[in-house]
Amino acid sequence: MQSAFATLQKIGKSMMLPVSVLPVAGILLGVGSSNFSAIPPLVSKVMAQAGGAIFGNLPLICALGVCLGLTNNDGVAALAGLVGYAVMVATMGVMAVYYGYPTSNVMGMQSIDTGVLGGILVGLIAAWLFNRYYRVQLPPYLGFFSGKRLVPIITSFAAIGLGLVLSLFWPPIGSLIGRFSRWAASEDPATAFAIYGVVERALLPFGLHHIWNAPFFFEVGEYGVAGEVIKGELHRFAAGDPTAGNMAGGYLFKMFGLPAGALAIWYTAKPEHKARVGGIMGSAALTSFLTGITEPIEFSFLFLAPLLYGVHAVMTAGAYYLCIVMGIKHGMTFSHGFIDYVILFSKSTNGFGILYLGALWAFLYFFVFRFVIVKFNLKTPGREDVPEVDVASVAENEFSRQLVLAFGGKSNIVSLDACITRLRMELKDTKRANPERLKQLGAVGVVDVGTGLRAIFGTRSEILKTEMEEYLAVAGEEAELEIVSATGPARQAEAAAGFPTVPADPDARAKCEKWLIAIGGSENLL
Repeated sequence: MQSAFATLQKIGKSMMLPVSVLPVAGILLGVGSSNFSAIPPLVSKVMAQAGGAIFGNLPLICALGVCLGLTNNDGVAALAGLVGYAVMVATMGVMAVYYGYPTSNVMGMQSIDTGVLGGILVGLIAAWLFNRYYRVQLPPYLGFFSGKRLVPIITSFAAIGLGLVLSLFWPPIGSLIGRFSRWAASEDPATAFAIYGVVERALLPFGLHHIWNAPFFFEVGEYGVAGEVIKGELHRFAAGDPTAGNMAGGYLFKMFGLPAGALAIWYTAKPEHKARVGGIMGSAALTSFLTGITEPIEFSFLFLAPLLYGVHAVMTAGAYYLCIVMGIKHGMTFSHGFIDYVILFSKSTNGFGILYLGALWAFLYFFVFRFVIVKFNLKTPGREDVPEVDVASVAENEFSRQLVLAFGGKSNIVSLDACITRLRMELKDTKRANPERLKQLGAVGVVDVGTGLRAIFGTRSEILKTEMEEYLAVAGEEAELEIVSATGPARQAEAAAGFPTVPADPDARAKCEKWLIAIGGSENLL
């Protein structure tokens, strides 16, 4: 069960790369197709075509993104994904003619359009084949094709098999997806997107919301433009589909609701903690308002007050439902922040209604949060019984080491990655990590996912990941947790900070010593 959950998390994480290109695609297509008088027509056309090219190739982008995300950004894996997707599309085109299925233009070929799901499937297969065969040694006379060069070749044959299988099973699957798409886009969008909202918030703590987002972002609804069928809420809205824009409710809780909730958390904090909490919540509220990134606020109370998070999820569903019922339509490029609101405002319907309802939502969030926190005496930030956090007391060049130690030491770290707001750590033993120390170092929340931890540091997570990678590349014994010496003040200080006294991994140390000797010793390193 834990293995399946970890795999789903990795797939969700790998979707971050394709999603990261959506802002530029949405801005280019949205601004370019709006025909602003201040922008020359030729420039507008170039922008619209450029944005449309990104949206039009999202299945391929998803295939490449999944490959890279599941293979530590290996370029050969991405090449295998590209080859695999092209082969799958070509195979399905041949089989579509054989079976008499309708076709559409996919990468310049007439084939069955499997959308982003087909790209994701190819990416998963290519990544699995890469991880399994990138070290395979062939006989000397075939040595050129050994190792990584073998992976695109194997992937091409696997893609033929995938194309044959999908040719048989995709028509009924595509029919079901189309039926759901029509229901969500035109028959009952209010209910569909209310369900979308509450489920997305429920999956957010586990990092699985990116998988849930994909069908709504990229598949729901259809809009014909110049003989081309455009799918997905994001692309349809940017292209000018009047029936799109059903995700407007996100602006209510991301621009107004959660910032007001952050204000309530500050308001209910103990007087001696208000200054500290005000800084944290103020920064998180501004981030949510401007960019729509909400995790710094949500994770500050998710584990301390799950009841409050449940109320928030229900109010999220209400926001989507209310906007659709009131005829408010708006889109996004990234995540329902003020920047998206302004850029895409010209394409919205009743866009000013978001401001009016937003004020109401802010009022509701503040008083609901305040009531629940006080009524149930929830230990939200500033009300907890833990020592003051002083991140500034940790020297800048020491911070990465402290993070590594808080995760159980260098030998306890299997892999390190980051998404928008969290460090994704795969660990040998999560019990060796120290969640409380991570919070002292600035994490607003720590999630145990069985095979590792997710530490929420906000938008600086990517920078922390890079700094930790640089530190781990040169770190020695000082990055390991060892038995505390009675005469070792540094070790005693670490023990006082709450680190578990676990011996370092002797096998890892022995391997490092052998590698060091092989490259000429430490004196040979620059």
